[in-house]
Amino acid sequence: MGPTTYALCQKSFLGHAMWITGLCAFPPLFSGQNIDLSTTGASVTKSFEVPVEKSYPLAVRFEFPSVEARLSDQIVGERYSEHCQGDVRYDAIPEGQRKGLGQPIPFRVVVRKAADHAIVIDRIFVSLCLTSHDGKNAKTRTIGWLPLATGNYVAEITNLEGQSSLLGVKTAISLYGGQGK
Repeated sequence: MGPTTYALCQKSFLGHAMWITGLCAFPPLFSGQNIDLSTTGASVTKSFEVPVEKSYPLAVRFEFPSVEARLSDQIVGERYSEHCQGDVRYDAIPEGQRKGLGQPIPFRVVVRKAADHAIVIDRIFVSLCLTSHDGKNAKTRTIGWLPLATGNYVAEITNLEGQSSLLGVKTAISLYGGQGK
């Protein structure tokens, strides 16, 4: 999707019609970049192009060996709550409300302009809470939202804390386009 289509998606009537027909959907800027979250310091580096200035969700997908393994997992979590939005520290969440949120997983995200390697984002995000699951053996979490202008970039995502309980779980990073509305 380019800037013109994105602008049309923001219009009330026309945008609604375009939304229904799927014309306001962005493809991922990149997806399926494998990372070993059981290892501290594991990282992924990926070049990508941003077609429209907006915030993009960076996510991590966890593929468990079976549905039973997904259901019994305590690291990724099993639910979403209001505590999952923004920069909420895990220890600031009342203990009684932490059940089912999973464990915090910190990532360092560095995004540079491809042309001159100037740093655009250098931030530590702490992923918490399940964002979605596929009904089978995969779960997804949001790492954070990246506000990006149109252009070409290189992202480096680094796992800051090894998750030994995720051995045998395939994990991959994606930068989704989201929706145009």
